[in-house]
Amino acid sequence: MKCVSNILIIITIYMNTVILKSFFISLVVVAVSYFFRQIFHTELYLSDVGGLSTFIGAFATLFGLLSAFVVFEVWGQYNKTTLYVDKEAAGLERLYRLTLYFRDDKLTEKMGQAIAKYANMVIAGKFQKLSEGKRNTENGLSFREISNVIREIKFDDNHDEIIFDHMVSHYGDMSDLRTERINQSLARLPKLLKMFLYIASFFVIFCLVIMPFSNMYYSMFAVFAMTFVIVMIYFLIEDLDNPFVGNWNITPEPFERALKHIEEDYK
Repeated sequence: MKCVSNILIIITIYMNTVILKSFFISLVVVAVSYFFRQIFHTELYLSDVGGLSTFIGAFATLFGLLSAFVVFEVWGQYNKTTLYVDKEAAGLERLYRLTLYFRDDKLTEKMGQAIAKYANMVIAGKFQKLSEGKRNTENGLSFREISNVIREIKFDDNHDEIIFDHMVSHYGDMSDLRTERINQSLARLPKLLKMFLYIASFFVIFCLVIMPFSNMYYSMFAVFAMTFVIVMIYFLIEDLDNPFVGNWNITPEPFERALKHIEEDYK
């Protein structure tokens, strides 16, 4: 319940911040639209509104499709990274459980220390290196120390041999999973695609600003609503594209839970 409560608090703070920023930017654009209307008297060009409406309608449709595609892409990327983090943390806990089947207290202690060292390094780093587009080599070396513990295992019966095979296989799966998690964490939207989306956003807002309306208040409302939605989309994409920075980010909390479970449930 505490975890859910913290998530709801973070989402609330994020939404409040983004909404306030979007609201302020929308008001600024409305003010620009008003002064533009007063200076150039756009209401005098109502005879051209039919052609302009057709253009804006077609352009806005293409912009909507592009925005939906980009949001879907960054949301999927964010969810995949979250899933990989959860699976890796759960994999550490399962690796410790496998160690218990050897019925060797020294081995269990060494494995617990190796897992705790790696997990604590991930927790302390808070994925800072990945947020900068870099790999954390120190975490990699710490992860390989777990394999050193596995290589030193000695067994003399079929029971231990079976468990050892499972452990080696599981560590290999974890290594692949960790590589996938890092690669997914470093993935970003192509800069050209983001630039194209933001340029298209500018043109949508600009077309609304210069579009002639017979009713000034309707014009201001249309400009405000469209700007507000577009700015919200902008903040959403920027926040999700790098899942480790911003208000809506991925934390190493699953690793903290894994260590807590190991300490409370298996020791």
